[in-house]
Amino acid sequence: MAQKQEILVLVDDSDRELGTETREKCHLGKGLRHRAYVVFLFNKGRLLLQQRSEKKLLWPGSWDVSFTSHVYPGETYQAAAERKGKQELDAKFGKLEDLYSFVYWARFGGFSENEFCKLLVADFDGRFKPNPDEIMATKYMGIKALSRELGEREDLYTPWLKLAFDGFMKNGSSRKYTG
Repeated sequence: MAQKQEILVLVDDSDRELGTETREKCHLGKGLRHRAYVVFLFNKGRLLLQQRSEKKLLWPGSWDVSFTSHVYPGETYQAAAERKGKQELDAKFGKLEDLYSFVYWARFGGFSENEFCKLLVADFDGRFKPNPDEIMATKYMGIKALSRELGEREDLYTPWLKLAFDGFMKNGSSRKYTG
């Protein structure tokens, strides 16, 4: 059976919808700006991070946010995150707080990410089961340790994790989630 083609929402720098396109075309070359989100899940003040599967087209093996993906046509950011949180981690979490939005472009070989991205944050109970097609490892990190490691070993992390983390720290909400 052929895999269903993913359709993504094209947007401008202010998150206004411009149309739709396939995931493949959104990531080819310089890419097309599309709607995405990243999620930070905290348990007891520590942030859950995942190491991307080696099967991933973009940044395989890099350390990443708790999970990330795209918003499909007709879907809210919250609904998209609930769908992907179940698929990647089988994790349950409450309402995600929309903390920060950013646009970015990052090249990876002949592909790129070109996204309007929201940072969504929640506490969760720490129970999860990683999907091995998506994730090869997980770890928890405190905010200070992650900040230090991003300064020393930025190359180990995805570009969107760094941007989301910077926004998280500047937003002032870090105290709410990390004690």
